[in-house]
Amino acid sequence: MTLLSMDAAKDGRPALPSGRADLPSRLRFDWPTAVAALVYAFQPIVQLRSGRCHGYEALLRGFDRTPFADAGELLDAAEAAGALGTVESALHAKAVAAYRGLAGWAEAKLFLNLDARLVGRPDSPWLSPDSGGRRHTGIALEISERCPTAPDVSVESAVDLYRRSGLGIAIDDFGVGFAGLRLLYEARPDYVKLDRYFIAGIDRDARKRALVAAVVGHAHALGIQIVAEGIETTGEFYTCRDLGCDFAQGFLLAHPRTDITGVTPRCAVVEELNRKDRRQPGEAHRRLSEVIERLPPLRVDSRKTDLLDYFKGDSSATIAPIVDEHDRPLGLIRERDLKRFVYSRFGGELLRNRGLGDRLDDLVVTIPVCDISTPLDRVIEAFSTEAADDGIVIVEGGAYAGVLSSGALLRLVHERNLAMATDQNPLTRLPGNAAIVRRIEGALADPARGHVLAYLDFDNFKPFNDSFGFRQGDRAILMFSERLKAWAAGAGAGAGECFAGHIGGDDFFLGVSGGDEDEALARLAELVAQFRSDAESLYDAATREAGGFLAKDRYGAVRSFPLLSASGVVVVVAPGPHGLTPDAVNAAIADNKAHAKGAADKLCVIRLPETAPR
Repeated sequence: MTLLSMDAAKDGRPALPSGRADLPSRLRFDWPTAVAALVYAFQPIVQLRSGRCHGYEALLRGFDRTPFADAGELLDAAEAAGALGTVESALHAKAVAAYRGLAGWAEAKLFLNLDARLVGRPDSPWLSPDSGGRRHTGIALEISERCPTAPDVSVESAVDLYRRSGLGIAIDDFGVGFAGLRLLYEARPDYVKLDRYFIAGIDRDARKRALVAAVVGHAHALGIQIVAEGIETTGEFYTCRDLGCDFAQGFLLAHPRTDITGVTPRCAVVEELNRKDRRQPGEAHRRLSEVIERLPPLRVDSRKTDLLDYFKGDSSATIAPIVDEHDRPLGLIRERDLKRFVYSRFGGELLRNRGLGDRLDDLVVTIPVCDISTPLDRVIEAFSTEAADDGIVIVEGGAYAGVLSSGALLRLVHERNLAMATDQNPLTRLPGNAAIVRRIEGALADPARGHVLAYLDFDNFKPFNDSFGFRQGDRAILMFSERLKAWAAGAGAGAGECFAGHIGGDDFFLGVSGGDEDEALARLAELVAQFRSDAESLYDAATREAGGFLAKDRYGAVRSFPLLSASGVVVVVAPGPHGLTPDAVNAAIADNKAHAKGAADKLCVIRLPETAPR
């Protein structure tokens, strides 16, 4: 391929980048020399649950040897000179040549950044007539949102041209660029790379977790896989993994390397983090393993006659899962879509006609994709939609594992609803004991975040119930439960992930994982104070005026009791390894109830494993 050479002093020369005015005015701007001065570093994109390197992103380095500060300046200058397509093509060719020096390069994809201004243009890389119809199944183009696509370009049509060459499509820096949801809709990508902005501190930010969870659910329903960019802490890793992100990229896992001899096909950091995680494998993994259908897949380069044989066999399958050469799912082919061929006069001959193309690409239908360890609630919520009419492809370690049929999905929905009804408190509709125990166990098995676990109950509830009746007692319980629900929904979250449960009677539980500890404690004190004020509405004016009432105590003696209030023992578990068990938490709560009821703010804070009340 020929690169343009230009005289920087002549007309048509791109303006020098800002901040580079000190360069000699007669610098001959030579594009081949600029490209030759640059080198590529490779950063792995790693499967979050297995540690296998799914692919590598090619990142430009060596700008100190050029007049440009970074890739943005280089590409802007090339565009101004009318050379963007030529320069980008040369850079891609250089990246591919370097990539083939990686160990096991054929087993992983190469992710190449493509300037969005080239989408839909004839000078775009990989669309040249001299490609000879070759397919590039090992390459994914990352469409950057740094610049917008041309306003008159049909992104959908342009992307189809890349797909015909076997190229995968990724949206880079999703959420912070020009296009956002529009590009997601039009490009129908294979991957969405979430920008570092949404990943940084996600383990401590409930709003970021909610946004990422929504994007993950939407993407998976469309058969799109998610890459979390810029992971730098173990908390970010575990949170992104548990939210359902498929792949990760970032300094925690590996820095970009120009020394390609040191790049390995597996990420030891991810393998070690998953090995240390006591929650793996979980209930979701076990249950999905039981209900998925392990239909044998067909490779996308199989002949169309193989497809006909697949449905003619003894199997009653009405769908055929389709995978690429690395067993990664591409979608499925439905038997019903073949009827137009099978039942037409020349349909069978058309399917068998190799001159019309003998691959399966044009028959593949994209369906939702879900990792086998995704929490069951998230599977049900994300996929009990029209998008899952044909089922869900289940992957394990990024590779095809089986298909969750629509019938199996309905069974999971029924099981969840039955479990919720069984464990739900009939009065408050809050989760009951089983869910609370699971919450505490999950918190203790999550050392990446801090946790605030609070046991709350009413003070002197029995005398109140005896004197004013069970109806008023139920009103008090419902009043408090509504406060808890609002708190858990975000009113008192302290930017953490909140959970409210009802143990029974006047005993309640609140849990906060992640977020700001001091804010969570302040909100808890506010919650207790609010209930003390709310409870005054349960009494007549004379009792409120007196500030108390007469009733029998547990020994049968009549004495004065104050107006109803709540108190609580709060167990704070700091991030990091601790070896705590649910029994230790329960013991700390039982030992400190009296401290809580006697405290001015009605709260006793215990820090485990240290148990001195605060």
